[in-house]
Amino acid sequence: MEAAAAGEEKVFVALPAEFKAGQSTLSWALGHFGSGGATVVIAHVHAPPQMIPVMGVKFHVGKLNPEQVNMFRTIEREKVNKQLDEYVHQCSKMKVKCEKLVFEKEDVVAGLVELIVLHRVTNLVISAAADRKYSRKMDKPISRTATEIMQRADPSCKIWFVCKGQLICTRDKGVEIAPAVTPLFPASDHRALQLSPHQEEDEVKSEFGFYDVLKEACIAAEDLMKRAINESSRRQKADEEVVSAIQKAKEYEELYLAEARKHEELEQALARANQEIAQLRQAAHLPMNKQNATTVELQEAMAEKLILEQRLGTEGQLIELHKEHVQEVMRDPHVAADGFTYEGDAIRGWLDGGREVSPVTGQHLAHREPIPNFSLRAVIQDYMMRRSSADSQDAVAI
Repeated sequence: MEAAAAGEEKVFVALPAEFKAGQSTLSWALGHFGSGGATVVIAHVHAPPQMIPVMGVKFHVGKLNPEQVNMFRTIEREKVNKQLDEYVHQCSKMKVKCEKLVFEKEDVVAGLVELIVLHRVTNLVISAAADRKYSRKMDKPISRTATEIMQRADPSCKIWFVCKGQLICTRDKGVEIAPAVTPLFPASDHRALQLSPHQEEDEVKSEFGFYDVLKEACIAAEDLMKRAINESSRRQKADEEVVSAIQKAKEYEELYLAEARKHEELEQALARANQEIAQLRQAAHLPMNKQNATTVELQEAMAEKLILEQRLGTEGQLIELHKEHVQEVMRDPHVAADGFTYEGDAIRGWLDGGREVSPVTGQHLAHREPIPNFSLRAVIQDYMMRRSSADSQDAVAI
């Protein structure tokens, strides 16, 4: 952020990351400076954590891999930025121009002092203490951060100290600042005590021991992650195979049911053919005069049957079958899918004409493959031989 342009007033408000902790301080600043057209700058000093949790145990950043430290701190910065967006939203609701500034420093006081100098801050609002410590008798800042800022901030910066939405006191411009004070706590990158050589050696060994343990834990965690991913992939593949097997089983079941229906239809057709064969055999063993009469009756019945077949069709049209078979006994009997026996040429001609229904019932045929009726053919051949023999004897007698 560059220095404010001439005539443009900016008021910096130092706030913690949590919105609830700094809400009252921001509300006071918006109420006193928002209506005057000033730009409110949400200023936050982010102190990077020195202890980082790894698998439930916290380790100092000096004992961890730099990549792990950078990754953890990047996540922390993103979290802080997201928290500060609540302050920005509050300013937008009040229709006050707002900016956001995050300054990273391990010590918050040192960070605010440096921020004031770098950005030439002339107006600063800061919390004098936590809201829960507010009292009507409070007349000066009581928090360590606020107290040190009052002493160390650049004299060109005017500071308003606020607590629970109430102005506690101000520090005007031009005041003399106290000399730099010794930090209450030693810097994190320096040792507070002078250790003996043996103590230093033991501590180094201890640190290396902790690092080795952490390294082994990280390797174990990576191995567990790989095994988990492999197991998940294996289970997903197994689930896909189960689904495929179920689909194939359904397809095989449908094929089996279709074959079963076809087999049942063929058995019914065979039963009807056997019945017809039994009738023909019964007629073949009658006396000659009765046999001839029965033959005529069979021929007439077959003629009527074929005439009926001629008159059936899907559109009511006459069906032309081979006429020579009307007056003759069948030579090549075939059983169709409807269970009836036809002359082979006749039923093939019917099917080759593109028809898919039964000549007798008019119902749709399950298949278009007539089956030779060998049993009936044998009976007919036997019958024809007996008839030929009888005719020869009659001719000799004459």
